[in-house]
Amino acid sequence: TFNGAILLGLPYIGFMIVFGIFPIIMALIFSFSKYGGYQPEYFKAGISNYISIFTDKQLIVSFGNIFKFAIISMPVSFIGALGIALVLNLADDGLGRLMRTVYFIPGAITMSAVALIAVFMFAPGVSPFGFLLKISGARTAGDILNNNTLIPFLVIVRILAFAGGRIAIFYGALTGINREVIEAGLIDGCGPWSLAFHIKRPLVMGYVLFMVINLTIQSLQLFTEPFILQTALLTSSPIDPYWSPNMWSSFITVRTGDFGKSAVISLIMLLISLVAAVFIITRTGFFKTEVARQ
Repeated sequence: TFNGAILLGLPYIGFMIVFGIFPIIMALIFSFSKYGGYQPEYFKAGISNYISIFTDKQLIVSFGNIFKFAIISMPVSFIGALGIALVLNLADDGLGRLMRTVYFIPGAITMSAVALIAVFMFAPGVSPFGFLLKISGARTAGDILNNNTLIPFLVIVRILAFAGGRIAIFYGALTGINREVIEAGLIDGCGPWSLAFHIKRPLVMGYVLFMVINLTIQSLQLFTEPFILQTALLTSSPIDPYWSPNMWSSFITVRTGDFGKSAVISLIMLLISLVAAVFIITRTGFFKTEVARQ
């Protein structure tokens, strides 16, 4: 019933207000406030914080970095996760169950630990593959992790950390397909691979749209991996403190205490996320019910 739906939704609504709507309202207030010595003067800045951020060349650089990351990360992530989930769905045996566990293990490790392990693996002096890295002439991790290889490295780290969860979503969707549809495909002569690609794959494409929204938001929030890399490599790091919008916002907040400018950066990220989500939802009809579609 409608009342039952409201009751079930109350916990989520409460969390959304406390951890979503309230921070957004505070960010709006901060964005129009003036800060000096970490002390706010509410609504005294006018639109000066917006002018300062939108005229700063770092805006294009920081958002350009995460857009480059997203262009590679998004297709690789959901195509890879969907492909692996299809294969695991075919391997419904002991090996399949083992591999499902293997793919989920990295997700149990914090992102900072995954990033540190990845840096360790690319350091010729300590990496178990150091002899191969030294053949290429590298002597330090900084020789390998440079401006040309940085984005692919971050994509690899992000896939290692989150692939298990994405595979779980697609695998759950695949196992939820109506058995009658599968049997109809088998009767029509579909083999395992044909069944996976031509029947199962189209039926879970709606989850790809859900994944696109998540990947867009996660790309905009890129912080841990580049921050760890910058800290680990120090002077040889190709990353500066403003490399991503989140890093830039954090740097402004911690070093200068200017919550006004950092709030503007946060609101820009929020706006991009909302526009992407609304576009995907309205253009695809992802959340329409079957009755509404008819």
